[in-house]
Amino acid sequence: MNKRQLLAVSAAALVTLGLTGASFADEKKIGGEINVLSWGNYIDFALPAFEKAYGVKVNIDYYADEKEAMNKIRAAGLGTYDVVFLGVGQEEVAMKQGLTDPIDVSKLSNFKDMYEPFQKPKADGTYDHVTYSWGANGLIAYDPSKTGGPIKSWKDVYSGKFKGRIGKIDKANEQAYRTVFQSGLKYGPLNDEQWGQVEKTLAADMPQVRTVYQHYDEMAQLLATGEIWIADTDDGGYRQAKAKGLKNLQLVYPEEGFIAWYDGPCLIKNAPHKEAAYAFINHMISAETQADLAKQLGYAPANKKAAALMDPALRESLGVDKTEENLAHVQFQRDLGAAYEKKSTDIWQKAKAQVQ
Repeated sequence: MNKRQLLAVSAAALVTLGLTGASFADEKKIGGEINVLSWGNYIDFALPAFEKAYGVKVNIDYYADEKEAMNKIRAAGLGTYDVVFLGVGQEEVAMKQGLTDPIDVSKLSNFKDMYEPFQKPKADGTYDHVTYSWGANGLIAYDPSKTGGPIKSWKDVYSGKFKGRIGKIDKANEQAYRTVFQSGLKYGPLNDEQWGQVEKTLAADMPQVRTVYQHYDEMAQLLATGEIWIADTDDGGYRQAKAKGLKNLQLVYPEEGFIAWYDGPCLIKNAPHKEAAYAFINHMISAETQADLAKQLGYAPANKKAAALMDPALRESLGVDKTEENLAHVQFQRDLGAAYEKKSTDIWQKAKAQVQ
């Protein structure tokens, strides 16, 4: 199995869950509205079809990172928003903080079609989210026509040759594990000495960084204008940039290591439009939406039935035909606890100030 195949890993065996109870999957006119929190341009393509099918108006509010999303929920008060999209590990944080409710997957007719790993509940048997997209993170995108040659590692990126032409994503947890790998450490809990290594590495890197961006649309714009030549990315962000016309852009799985991720919708506690919320979540994991997700944004689908709806060339480029056999080889990002998140945030905020 090569690194490119790791973009679309999934189950070694498929297990179908027996679902019971009424389902909100059957398309019917629910009417009213739903209030959704999401990253920029991440789910927008799927909204018109949902609104048409269910007669529900989607009010979407955008955020830069999960911390801002959770602050928005608190500020608005429970009973305001219905659904929030959260990245791997953050769905556990939201549940522990009482911001989200468990999802009753028996109300999602499309859930049985998910790849087996994405059907597994938490240790207590509950579901704090369903998987919408997934892939590899901690990757490097670069323009070889600007760099004058290939890049294979973070060591290459921060060699000093590209000072002022490097961009970094403004996500503390991602910067933490990127720098963990760059520092020669393993992903997982860190002691004080190891955190010191991470902080030292970031302090050396940041004077070479030109800018910090909030999302991958912004990354693509910066690369397109030539303001930066090298960028932090995940696999989907890279393919989005390629789709925007950055034909020279190359993707690197750093020699130091990288990680896999997943994310998806969570049901906000006291959601005011619960029937619409379940219909919306079910729509987002449908084979049709998942196939369109791959086409529009370049993310591998979490619904196994989406593969049959995808162009063969796209399936191959995303490694979808290899998903089941490759899952066991991937390390997924996980929640490492509040202390880890706080340390990541503190170190990143200090490092980021060198660029701002």
